[in-house]
Amino acid sequence: MSAERGYLRETGNLLFHSALVGVLIAVFVGGGFTYTGQRVLVTGDTFVNAETSYDSLTPGRFFGDGSLQPYTLKLDRLDVAYEQQNVAAFGEPIDYTAHVTSLVPGGRPQKSVIKVNSPLSVAGTSVYLLGNGYAPQFTVRNADGSVAFHGYVPFRPQNTQMTSLGVVKVPETTNPKKQIGLVGFLYPTPAEQTDGSFVSIFPGVGKQSLVSFFVYEGDVGLDSGTPRNVYELDTSHMKQVAGRTDPVQLTIGQTKTLPDGLGTVTLDGITRYAAFDIHHDPSQGIVALFVALAVIGLITSLLVPRRRLWVKVREDGDEVVVEYAGLARGDDPNLARAVNELATKHRAELPETAREPATVP
Repeated sequence: MSAERGYLRETGNLLFHSALVGVLIAVFVGGGFTYTGQRVLVTGDTFVNAETSYDSLTPGRFFGDGSLQPYTLKLDRLDVAYEQQNVAAFGEPIDYTAHVTSLVPGGRPQKSVIKVNSPLSVAGTSVYLLGNGYAPQFTVRNADGSVAFHGYVPFRPQNTQMTSLGVVKVPETTNPKKQIGLVGFLYPTPAEQTDGSFVSIFPGVGKQSLVSFFVYEGDVGLDSGTPRNVYELDTSHMKQVAGRTDPVQLTIGQTKTLPDGLGTVTLDGITRYAAFDIHHDPSQGIVALFVALAVIGLITSLLVPRRRLWVKVREDGDEVVVEYAGLARGDDPNLARAVNELATKHRAELPETAREPATVP
């Protein structure tokens, strides 16, 4: 007589491989409906989940007009903490926290917090905090006093002390041939060098924060219809009227006159901006389910032993000999113990006169 156990091991093995196929199918199909976009928000600005609101958008193969679920996201403030106790790490960032307000149609505004490793889930998307920087607010006036530009301009950080580079493009001037381009460096906590240049010695801003501009006049390139990088200024067709030796330098609240009768520029203030990555992947839940099934199948196939046990009865003269044996399908360190347990239980069911010690092959 023989009996076999461990068919659950094969079931687990089948479940494991089937789940892997499910993961591949879910990733393939779900990837077509996935989209990823980036958006920079200055403190106080609101993002609307529409295609035109993204700074950049990477859609999947099956992306369509109805793929974007409507909602708004407002950056209320961005808190950044810097190390100030440890001299060796002085000025290093230790925490970023974006305080936002989200609103879906028919709902109520929800206050939330986004950290670097703690995204916000809203309307089927995950919003990640990627980075941050400073956005000075400038007012540029023409020579006649009219406002040619007013607004915040995000500056890109260049080092850990938040020395930042930014470009202000002013096409709305009284003289179309004298459009204004300003290439500036922001020094949050400036320190002057022996050669007259500046560096930032701490990433936090204050009343002493300084913006130093190179000034150009000519065509800033916004009227051609060709997309331009907002962080770069093509100066190949422009004339430099203020440079390294005579830059226009501003502190908060200060107004300076631009060279060549171009007007004035004022640094109204400095606020922060946050860079967000917005990701939508409808297959995440399905992939997680298949991964869980694969793990369950793998554990089952590893822990459940597959073995067959035999009981052989034969006559040897006037005696009846009972033999026990076992065969494992793979590595089974408990096989001998299982055969001994079978023999022990079986002998316990025999008449007392037949309970002689048995030899296990």
